[in-house]
Amino acid sequence: MKRDFATYQVAFKILLKKGNKFLFLRTSKGDFWDLAGGRADNVEGKTPLKKILSREVREELGSEIKYKLGRIIFQYRRYNKSRKIYNLITIHEAKYISGKIKLSNEHRSYEWINPAKFKFDRNDFFNAEEFSVFKDYFKFK
Repeated sequence: MKRDFATYQVAFKILLKKGNKFLFLRTSKGDFWDLAGGRADNVEGKTPLKKILSREVREELGSEIKYKLGRIIFQYRRYNKSRKIYNLITIHEAKYISGKIKLSNEHRSYEWINPAKFKFDRNDFFNAEEFSVFKDYFKFK
């Protein structure tokens, strides 16, 4: 018996680096760690992916933020219970250049974190897969 294909929305985020620290955001709902970025809108089917990412970063961090976008470094999934759909999230590395952060209402706070000196907790992430990807990338325990 053939099964249905899974349905995913796609999202693009950046892991913004400043010196030896990375920008982590705290969500307004649920109080989880998050990164700047988000989902493609339904009218962006032909929009270059980097433009979608740029729009999302401006929406979440403000228009003053300047950064240099790097390569894709990892992906993970989040399940959206209310929409009953998965989000496939692609993370790009990015180097902070300048600008003041002005958070949208999606996030309540932010922190520049040195992962070598910070104790991450599984419960601070949306799910175990997401925690595992960050754990592997930063090589924390």
